[in-house]
Amino acid sequence: MKQFLRIFDKVLDYSCVFAFIAMMVILCLQIFFRYVLESPLTWSTPLSMFFFIWAIWLGGAVGIRDRTQIRVELAEIYLPHSVNRVLVPAISLLCCAFLVLMILRSFAIIEMQSTAIYDTLPFTRDHLFVVVPSIGLVMLVNYIRVFLRQVGEFYFNTGAA
Repeated sequence: MKQFLRIFDKVLDYSCVFAFIAMMVILCLQIFFRYVLESPLTWSTPLSMFFFIWAIWLGGAVGIRDRTQIRVELAEIYLPHSVNRVLVPAISLLCCAFLVLMILRSFAIIEMQSTAIYDTLPFTRDHLFVVVPSIGLVMLVNYIRVFLRQVGEFYFNTGAA
């Protein structure tokens, strides 16, 4: 299982890097074509936006996994350990519940966007919104891993999962 999670994490990391590099290459091509060749690319802006959104979601999944996402740590710092051992895992479970709700609701949005087409790209807008259930599921898996780590740290003094 640990080997699978290691491969899963590497694929996630490399996918995030690929999305950012693809976005940067497309934007550099747009600058070159617009200012050097004076013939702007019509497809570069929506495609770079597509990769940007995927990169942000992938980066969010990495942030959840590594526990580096933006959060308010005030309660974790100032509340006693006995409260934190209940509160911190409970917050992770609430985040899991939110992600499940978000994933389930996203299918209706994807269906609505399936007929909306890009003027300059050969696919419909639903391809952009597929990021929500696909990477949302990755985020959910990572939050479950964080929850298991928190339970291990607070109740069993380990950093497992």
